[in-house]
Amino acid sequence: MFSAVVPVFNEEHRIAASLTQLADFLRSRFQEGFEIVAVNDGSKDGSANALAMLDPRLHVTVLHNGMNFGKGCAVRRGMLAAQGDPIVFMDADLSTPLTELDRFVPLVAAGNDIVIGTRKHKDAQITQAQNSLRTYLGLGYTRLVNTILGLGFSDYTCGFKLFSREAARSIFARSVVDRWSFDAEILFLARRLHFKVAEVPVSWADQPQSKVRVARDMATSLAELMAIRLNALKGRYGP
Repeated sequence: MFSAVVPVFNEEHRIAASLTQLADFLRSRFQEGFEIVAVNDGSKDGSANALAMLDPRLHVTVLHNGMNFGKGCAVRRGMLAAQGDPIVFMDADLSTPLTELDRFVPLVAAGNDIVIGTRKHKDAQITQAQNSLRTYLGLGYTRLVNTILGLGFSDYTCGFKLFSREAARSIFARSVVDRWSFDAEILFLARRLHFKVAEVPVSWADQPQSKVRVARDMATSLAELMAIRLNALKGRYGP
C-alpha cells in the first residue's frame, strides 16, 4: 500500500479539492492500494468540517490535533500513523505536481531510503516563483542549515518528500521539532542513521495564502537549528 500524508492548517477553501485530486491520482497508479492521512493541526476555520464531509471512497483517514502545534508535529503524527510503504508527505496546496511521484517512487524501489524535492537545482522548473524577499531568505536559510548541522542539501523546505517505511519509522520516532526547521531535523537524522537520500529537481509553483511569516519564522528556525545541534550533542537522538 502507498501512503500520502498531508498536514492541514486553515485550508477549508481547497482541502477537499486537493485531496480529491490526490486520491484520483493515486488510484490511477495504485488502484485501491493507497491511503491518505490528513492531519488537521488545530485549524481555526472550517477545515475540520470540510474533512468530515469527504467521500469515503477517497481513502482519507483524518487525525485532529486539539491545537496548532506546528507543521512538523502534524507531519510526524501522520508519518507514524501511515501504514504504507513508501510514504510521501506533501503540502495541501499541491505546489509540487503529483506526477513527480512517477519519478520518486522508482528511486526508492532502486535502493534510496528517502527522495526529496529541490527547487534550487538548475533543472528545477519554477512556474510561479516566490517573491524576491522569500527567495533570498530561503537561500540564506539553506546556508544556515548546512553550516550549523553540517549537511549539504540545496533545499530543505520543499514540502514533497518520499520515505521508505523503515526510514520514516526510524526518523520520525526520534524527531522532536514541531515547527519550521522540522525538515532540517529529519534530514539531519537521516544522515545520522545512515539512510540514503536522493535530491531530485522538481516542478513547483508558489501558491497564494502562504502560512509562512518571514520575520517570526526565521527567528524561530534559528533557535530550532541550535536546539537540533544541542540535542545531538546531549545524545537525545540516541546512538
